[in-house]
Amino acid sequence: MLRFTEEQQAAVVNQRRAFNAQQIAMAETHRLTAEGANLLGNASPMPRDVWGEWDNDGLMVQRSMLAVFNDLAASVARPFPIGKLISYFQQISDSGEVNVSLDGRSTARTDQQTYAYVGTPVPIVNSTFSYGWRQVAAAQTEGVQLDDAGRLNSNRKISETLETWALDGNAKMVVAGAPLYGIRTHPKRSTRSTTNDLSTCTGAEWLADVNATTALLYAKNVFAEPTLYVNINDWKYARETDFSTSYPGKTIAQRVLESGVANVVPSSSVAADEIIAVVKDPTLIRVLNAMPPTTVPLFRANPHDDYNFMSMGAAVVEVRYDTADQSGIAHSS
Repeated sequence: MLRFTEEQQAAVVNQRRAFNAQQIAMAETHRLTAEGANLLGNASPMPRDVWGEWDNDGLMVQRSMLAVFNDLAASVARPFPIGKLISYFQQISDSGEVNVSLDGRSTARTDQQTYAYVGTPVPIVNSTFSYGWRQVAAAQTEGVQLDDAGRLNSNRKISETLETWALDGNAKMVVAGAPLYGIRTHPKRSTRSTTNDLSTCTGAEWLADVNATTALLYAKNVFAEPTLYVNINDWKYARETDFSTSYPGKTIAQRVLESGVANVVPSSSVAADEIIAVVKDPTLIRVLNAMPPTTVPLFRANPHDDYNFMSMGAAVVEVRYDTADQSGIAHSS
């Protein structure tokens, strides 16, 4: 799960405080006092407890929906300025040579390295919801809770989009000729075809597909233990099924976890019979965190206007690879 930086937290809190200050000023301008000189309207600020409750609800939605995204974000997230549209990482070719001598005075042949820059767009996803001025007034005067259906729906859309971007990217999002790729659509990932039905096959067949997938990483000189992202129903079968009927007591899942992988993360966003192996090394993959999912208020001009809010987030996966096109992602489908 993404963490707010101090700057991100300050930006959200200041926008909420500015909104409340605007409501107080509006109430004074329109004389919306307790006696009420204006019949139609409400300029009440949003209580601090409301923001806290909404933030907690947003976290619950993220935990339940962002299996792949949250797992990556917990390990390889880095802050990214929200004012920038694209992130570039640098590829550097090998150059120079090594000399061996006893006095260290030998000279080496020098040559210039070749540099290349690869870009990843960082778009913003947002979804709005609103409450009428009477709804907010009723919630405050009667002590009832604002209906959460629209708000939770907006939060869910943000979470679904971030998970989709992590896996598939967005082909329509292109900045300076660089499209937004996901871990299972990136052209530099290593690929193969899954040879077995992972919801019915034997333990040996399950493990064979896992080993064949991780072997693709070894072929690209990536030797660290990968994290596997698999279909949630396939993994349920692996947890409940013995690896071999001859040796009961050890499940397919246990055997897979012993096979040289760092972890297995089941997700409903991963297709059946799909295995995505990712080495979570920041030199190979990063989550660019421009803004974690949050909710901010939008401008109100008049006391009778709706209270409008925006759920938003800005975070994408950046897949890195070297000048030999070697990445830390292997994909079996």
